[in-house]
Amino acid sequence: MTFCRFMELALYDEEFGYYMTFGGRSSNGAKVPSQSQIGWDGDFFTAPYLHPILAKALVRQICEIDELLGRPEVFTVLEMGAGEGLLARDVLAECAATDEDLFGRLVYLLVERSPVMRDRQRHHLTPWINKGASISWTQSLGLLGDGSVTGIVVSNELVDAFPVHRVRIEHGVLKEVFVVLEGDRFVEEVSDPSTPALEEFLKALEVRLSEGFSTEISLQAVEWMKNVGHVLGKGVVMTIDYGHTTQDYFAPSRKDGTLLCYYRHTLSQNPYERVGLQDITAHVNFSSLAQAGEESNLCVTGFTNLMNFLLGIGVEEMVEGLDPESEVVRSAAQLLKPGGMGGTFKILFQHKGMERPMLRGLQYHPFFEGVLMEVGPA
Repeated sequence: MTFCRFMELALYDEEFGYYMTFGGRSSNGAKVPSQSQIGWDGDFFTAPYLHPILAKALVRQICEIDELLGRPEVFTVLEMGAGEGLLARDVLAECAATDEDLFGRLVYLLVERSPVMRDRQRHHLTPWINKGASISWTQSLGLLGDGSVTGIVVSNELVDAFPVHRVRIEHGVLKEVFVVLEGDRFVEEVSDPSTPALEEFLKALEVRLSEGFSTEISLQAVEWMKNVGHVLGKGVVMTIDYGHTTQDYFAPSRKDGTLLCYYRHTLSQNPYERVGLQDITAHVNFSSLAQAGEESNLCVTGFTNLMNFLLGIGVEEMVEGLDPESEVVRSAAQLLKPGGMGGTFKILFQHKGMERPMLRGLQYHPFFEGVLMEVGPA
């Protein structure tokens, strides 16, 4: 099987996949009561686990987009891959506290394929449902109609979990990594690409890889962004994740690829151990997302990192008056570290059905104009 298929099964198999059971199995494969694998006691943590400041900032950006859209009768926040629903919970709380009119028009739609995660999201969001918030779920973007969303499509650390094809250059030719079972262990074999789409992906980005270069290609991410463009009728797409532009993604310093595995906050590059019990990710190619979006009428609004987004949206006002030594401020500071999440996490803004908006979150530009569409290394 291709590595992409192996990763799909390891993460999303209905019975044994990591995200479908979320680590709810013992090392011998027996099912055990599922516990959260997000957070300090799990395998990894995400920004919403540090502090609700991300939600507060997001609501400020949502309010600005709402005004630019003329305060529509229904404003939809579509979140895909919402984890345990903490960002959704905090967005609803902040919106209810700061803009009652928007809260009354707000529809929060979560796209989630994992039944375990849907249950956890419902647990965190039921209090808001009981307060009259409009919250609903769907398993796939494909179940939504074209142009059905007016508002914002937001994802936080979603795209890095899409299954990827692994490729490398051998004797000047593009080869793909396949996975086979030998006895009781998985081993890799290299053969001709399973689909011409892999070479087409590199050609579209004008990338020529050097001898021995290994990397990942996410065809699913490209299709996902095209589907987002079809679903969004009018509004903004905000994609938050760790990753690079094409030029950086295929830089010589990443000649061995970006694939990483997480288990109990321990990093490894071996996806063939603890299969179904560890997370597997690959960095995001934001240039390919921008290019795919253009094919479904999503225009690039801007590209920034988490630190500059928070500064532009007014993070100083959010922490003003708080004790600098408090746990809250220390946790929030994690999102502003240039060498940490603040610099590592990037945000791609795209828009559709409206003039290019001047957003507060894009006031500061850590990257030069046009960096997304720079060609890769020759």
